[in-house]
Amino acid sequence: MTAVRRCQGPLSAGAAAATFELPPGVPIGGFARLRYASEGIRDPVGARALVLSAGECRFALASAEILLVPEALEVAVRARLGDVPLDGLLVGATHTHSGPGGYWDHVFGEHIATGPFDPVLRDRIAGGIAEAIRAAAAASGPARLSVGEGRAEELAYNRTVGPVEARLTVVRIDRPDGTPVSEVAVFAAHPTTLGRANLLISGDWPGRYLAGGGHGVRLFFQGALGDQAATPVKGPEGTPTDRYGDAFARAVDGLAYSVPDPAPAIAFATADVPLPAPDPGAVPPLLRRAASNASWDTMPARADVEALRLGGLVLVAVPGEPVSEVAEAWRRAAGPGAQIVSLVNGYVGYVETPRMMASERGETPRTYYGPSLGARLEPAVAAAAAAVRGERPERAPAGAGRTPAAAGRR
Repeated sequence: MTAVRRCQGPLSAGAAAATFELPPGVPIGGFARLRYASEGIRDPVGARALVLSAGECRFALASAEILLVPEALEVAVRARLGDVPLDGLLVGATHTHSGPGGYWDHVFGEHIATGPFDPVLRDRIAGGIAEAIRAAAAASGPARLSVGEGRAEELAYNRTVGPVEARLTVVRIDRPDGTPVSEVAVFAAHPTTLGRANLLISGDWPGRYLAGGGHGVRLFFQGALGDQAATPVKGPEGTPTDRYGDAFARAVDGLAYSVPDPAPAIAFATADVPLPAPDPGAVPPLLRRAASNASWDTMPARADVEALRLGGLVLVAVPGEPVSEVAEAWRRAAGPGAQIVSLVNGYVGYVETPRMMASERGETPRTYYGPSLGARLEPAVAAAAAAVRGERPERAPAGAGRTPAAAGRR
């Protein structure tokens, strides 16, 4: 069973941003390090939120300048929003590899990604995300929605052997008089332009885009980025990070956008999925069973796949990093108008194809659950997308879903 909330009516929207309050020496998340203490701030990082309402429904999207969103962080954000009832919430990471760490209470994640866990840091980051959502809700007013879609082939490449994703999807929200409210961009390219040697907190190239002047408050979400990397942008001025961020902003501005709709169909659905047993891809085959047993209590046993319909566009949010070939199969299952959004409301690692995993190539070393993960998640992708359209999926997802109220307020 998939939980769903569908609404139609005049659109209202508000957007806001909040900066994370970080102590000196905060761990820098993104790469495995012997020493995680940062040495300063290259540019401020924080969270940006968009709250959309139609009829009796209210949904929120939040984009945080961090590496990933563990389920516990999402739960901490929800706990701070008791005064802001929501029928659906998507908390995503820009996936900067130079953002603040210390918020992931995970025995492996602390050592290979985000640094030593500190509950104070998790609270500060959760508080910043909640602050942006609360302010966005308070700024709500009549709005219109338009969508731009295209490809930015020159900005990404596949770092293994699969196809280039290159899909660029942007949602723009403005007031009835044309005043900009928000711009939500979805694109797949790892934000690693600053490199492992960098010890300054930064949003990397998405941070450059977010900070620029644009169509209201900008949000950024990763598409199917598992095997996608940022193509270096050449130029005489600025750093590689800044040049890429500026080139991305130009690509966004160059899209053709639909006619603004003051009353688009809006819906939100959640499908709950039981995950396979952990099977870390970085472990040699002879040690897989022992590693699986050791990982059992550290990795989630279930995950959510969520879908948000915005007119003809369906954003299907997954809690991992699918490679482009997996995402293409998921899009076919999800139907017309679907776009995959990664790193939202939890983290289950990379999702590689069984073919690549059998040969131990591609993103296999970064996987946590083995070759069946993509197939396990695909029916939930299809079910969530069908639910927001008011259709019946061809096959039901494994596991039971929540009630609509629980899906929005767990």
